[in-house]
Amino acid sequence: MKQKIYSALLFVFLWYLLYFLNVLPAFHVVVITFLMLVVKAEPVLGKTLLQHAASSLLRVLAGAIVAFSLSIPLGILMWFSRIYNLLHPAIEVLRPIPPLAWIPLSYILFASFPNPTVFAQIFIVAVGAFFPSFVTISDYVRGVPQEFIELAKVFGAKSFDLLTKIVLPYSLPGIITGVRVGLGVGWMSIIAAEMIATSGSGLGYFILVMYEVGGRMPEIIAGMAMIGLIGYSMNTLLFKLEERFPWRLKSGT
Repeated sequence: MKQKIYSALLFVFLWYLLYFLNVLPAFHVVVITFLMLVVKAEPVLGKTLLQHAASSLLRVLAGAIVAFSLSIPLGILMWFSRIYNLLHPAIEVLRPIPPLAWIPLSYILFASFPNPTVFAQIFIVAVGAFFPSFVTISDYVRGVPQEFIELAKVFGAKSFDLLTKIVLPYSLPGIITGVRVGLGVGWMSIIAAEMIATSGSGLGYFILVMYEVGGRMPEIIAGMAMIGLIGYSMNTLLFKLEERFPWRLKSGT
């Protein structure tokens, strides 16, 4: 606890040092701006910081549902050598492409949709969340100790039994980790996607507009702080969820 307090004090000290060097606005000004934006709508877009955050979160959750609906079953199926050999080359070609590189294509693909901007942003989140979660899950699946498999086969286990009773339970920590990592990348992706096209709401769009109307640094940093707080909260929530399961792998084991 003391270390966290010392860390916070050091952070504030360094912030004020940058303030006296005319690099950043005063820390207390940013805090007041943040609190005001949480409860009071800003005059440019007419929304509170919480409303912008809710818009971003809804798009992230929609994209994450799509991503994990694909990455979890596909990652588990990578245990089968034939499926692995079939999908792995294509995945490895697509995986290095950054989510931001998909933004122009996504706006073209969804141009005929009723709300193309929102659909494109959900697609970007899905792309960003899919690959890290898929890779993490497939690595866990293919990392099942061979002695577990051989022992189960001795007792007559078939492929379906191996998958459901050996591979899947062993891979559950990897699924949680994959979701956590994928959600983090998806959260970063939506912020960037909101800056590219006009969506009318969202933290990324809010930060961009605050820059365009005069470079309002306190508002920009307040938006960045909200992004960080939400990202930290999601990551912490998934950590707590992982700790509730008895199969969680402890560090060093």
